[in-house]
Amino acid sequence: MSYQKIDVALGILDFLKDAEYHSITATVLGVGRYLDLTSSQMSEVLPSRKIFKSQKFTSTKIYVQTVLVVSSLRKAKFLKDFPKTSKLGFFTITENGLELHIKNKKEIKEILNAKLNITTKLKK
Repeated sequence: MSYQKIDVALGILDFLKDAEYHSITATVLGVGRYLDLTSSQMSEVLPSRKIFKSQKFTSTKIYVQTVLVVSSLRKAKFLKDFPKTSKLGFFTITENGLELHIKNKKEIKEILNAKLNITTKLKK
């Protein structure tokens, strides 16, 4: 299945609609379910980004894509971090995010594209 950043954003909003705080890992898994990704798709890794003493550090594609979209949604005030902490990685949806989530997909895509230019295709 091929998907775009907007699909990841829709999965994030859908997963966070309970307005509870979630970790990035749980959100990645929720996005995977939303996109109906297979276990092999969930396990696809990016080429190594850092090499340290002959060890390669890699991340799965869906993890990196989810983190990037979460960051964009956070900057647009659709998500917020756990209060009084410098730890990123635990966040919830804001009132603005909930209002966005209840709109139809076409409206959501238009709003996100206008604010974030998020409808571009993800790199493979």
